[in-house]
Amino acid sequence: MSALRAPGLRSNVIDLLSLALPMIVSRAGLAAMSIADSVMVSRYSAGQFAQLSLADGTLGRLVDIFAAFILGGLVLVPRAFGAGKLHACARIWRRSIAPAVGLGLLGALLGLTGAPLFLRLGQGPELAAAAGTLSTLLGLGYAAALLALGAAVFIEGVKRPAVVALAVVGANILNVALNWLLIGGNAGLPALGARGCVISTTIVRFVLAIVLVAYALRFDPKPVAGDMPADDPAETAVQRTLGLGAAAVAAIMLLLTASLLVFAGWLGPLALAVLAATFTLNAPVMLLALGIADATGIRVAARDGANASGQPDLPPHRFIVGTSLGVMLAILSVFVAAWCAVPRFLAGLFTHDPAMLAGLAALVPAASSLLIFDSICFIVVSALRALRDVAFPTIIEVATMVALVPLAAWLAFGLGQGVHGLIVAALASAVCRATLLVCRFGWLTQGARRTTLPLGAEAS
Repeated sequence: MSALRAPGLRSNVIDLLSLALPMIVSRAGLAAMSIADSVMVSRYSAGQFAQLSLADGTLGRLVDIFAAFILGGLVLVPRAFGAGKLHACARIWRRSIAPAVGLGLLGALLGLTGAPLFLRLGQGPELAAAAGTLSTLLGLGYAAALLALGAAVFIEGVKRPAVVALAVVGANILNVALNWLLIGGNAGLPALGARGCVISTTIVRFVLAIVLVAYALRFDPKPVAGDMPADDPAETAVQRTLGLGAAAVAAIMLLLTASLLVFAGWLGPLALAVLAATFTLNAPVMLLALGIADATGIRVAARDGANASGQPDLPPHRFIVGTSLGVMLAILSVFVAAWCAVPRFLAGLFTHDPAMLAGLAALVPAASSLLIFDSICFIVVSALRALRDVAFPTIIEVATMVALVPLAAWLAFGLGQGVHGLIVAALASAVCRATLLVCRFGWLTQGARRTTLPLGAEAS
């Protein structure tokens, strides 16, 4: 397999990019949908954008927690693929379908609690009611989103990332068309604002789920001698453990992001819109880095699977991760330079409102630093999970994120730095998190300490 060539910088960069580029396209496509939603709603109304940001940044992120549980276990797919166990790949994915549907329905029920939750969080009655309606509408598409994500990661894990990329590109075209019809009210339809955007998102999620699941169902090689049964308890336990570890981190991330948005809401609707726009601006670059990170995880897992089946001349784990970090930092340097050079131009893509334009332009340079350290975290965490190291990365991420909340409150309110203080706190947390994760990976892979873990084992 190309992803498992002997260590050589040029060949490994080629292998990484051949796998990562279609994954970057698909993740950039997901970011493009989010950006299209944000830009089209914010240009329609800053108030509507604040409503969308509150709903999507809090209860709307429940889908990220559920997705982390589903996708965390699917890291076993590339490991099985690297070992040549094709039927095992399909079995692992099919085991995720029922949880995806169940968690999606749970998310839909939790979406009904939006309005009273936002009131308890200190948001104004009008903002809470509007954002609550959006949360309910978003919940309707959670199951479809989880099914689509699970199928996409399975398809990528068996080295068919171009299929996912094409599906996501088509979803973007459909999303923009529906937004144009429903947000501002075109072709004789009523102008629904943020509600139209959420309805569009839900429709696109269902379409994407149908396409990707239908393709994934076609990939089901016949079992061979020695394959584990579909209900094998050991394999099921490993998949559940990996999923729970990823979900725990995603849940803390939700609380982190939600707390920052709640703090911004206390500062006022304008501050909330500015902070949400800042995160949205970073999102496409972050998902580009996430594409590289996911490709790194697949390569590390495939390396372990191939090593277990006796394939020689495999690149060391550090070489795989080092190559990914070098490629990622080279790409990010271009974006960071742009964020620092033309912040007002970038802010102008989101809004014509003078106050929001000035606030966003002031935040863009500081927020660019988040791109680097968060991206390092993505790559190292992906590699550690591929090595089945669950506990320590979870502890590191949770601890640094918990520390962020009081720091953000102190900077924003205690020192009066407002939204800028929230960004500085997020940056401090990211720097600490990246440093600790890199140290953990270095310790785990030094010398002969790291060997291929058997199924069901976890690094200690």
